[in-house]
Amino acid sequence: MHVLIIGAKGMLGKALQKQFEADQVIAWDRDELDITDREQVLKHLPICEPDMVINVAAYTNVEKAEEEEDVANKINGDAVGYLAEACAKLNIPLVHISTDYVFSGDKKDGYVEEETPSEPLSAYGRSKLLGEQLLQKNTQKYWLIRTAWLFGPQGKNFVETMISLGKDKKEINVVGDQHGSPTYTRDLAKAIFKLTHEQSPFGIYHLTNGGVATWAEFASEIFRIMEMPVKVNAVTTVEYPTKAERPAFSILRNTKRPLLRNWQEALKDYINIRNLKNP
Repeated sequence: MHVLIIGAKGMLGKALQKQFEADQVIAWDRDELDITDREQVLKHLPICEPDMVINVAAYTNVEKAEEEEDVANKINGDAVGYLAEACAKLNIPLVHISTDYVFSGDKKDGYVEEETPSEPLSAYGRSKLLGEQLLQKNTQKYWLIRTAWLFGPQGKNFVETMISLGKDKKEINVVGDQHGSPTYTRDLAKAIFKLTHEQSPFGIYHLTNGGVATWAEFASEIFRIMEMPVKVNAVTTVEYPTKAERPAFSILRNTKRPLLRNWQEALKDYINIRNLKNP
């Protein structure tokens, strides 16, 4: 099977390339295709004759999106519509990755797949919701996968940020009233591989590692596994103001697929692997 991965140089894109290595992978990033150019998308996708497209390209700077919402909308919104249109013309499925931030975060028990997102709190969330809407408008053959709080090799992520800060600080303030599910890119890539190769019904899926944490709890577990003597002070969102408002409870409930392992176990595996490479 020819699998075209768009956004291949990103953290999840690299994990997907490794997971799909038994297939014939075509790895494209912004140098190969400007997904915000409709004519370019419609022209170039047929050339590589893909059997499936996986789109992990995204504008992910949540803070900067507040100042560049038009740019975020083009990449996270309009471009998804163009990819969906191109895939529909080729009669092939499109896998698209979305986010927990499409929800407002007012439900403490989380959100199931078929719940309709409404009123995302940030420009980033609104742009990702636009992409979901244009995906569903322009093709019927799609797997829309929402995930959250990604960490993994070969990319900037919360785990690496905490480890870097912990080398210089003995005490750190981390938000303790936002809840979500940290997710390992390798586990997510494996789940996407299984979902597509088992030919699961098209539609919306929630795929995250199991369990729920706050950012402060996530940070504490990182330092515990790393054996770094750093004290984590859980602060409120109000005490740690940001340009972009973030949901308090962005928990994605998986009711359709086998559950992924607990986030603590996945985090331990990631840290063990990174430490072997960076002794």
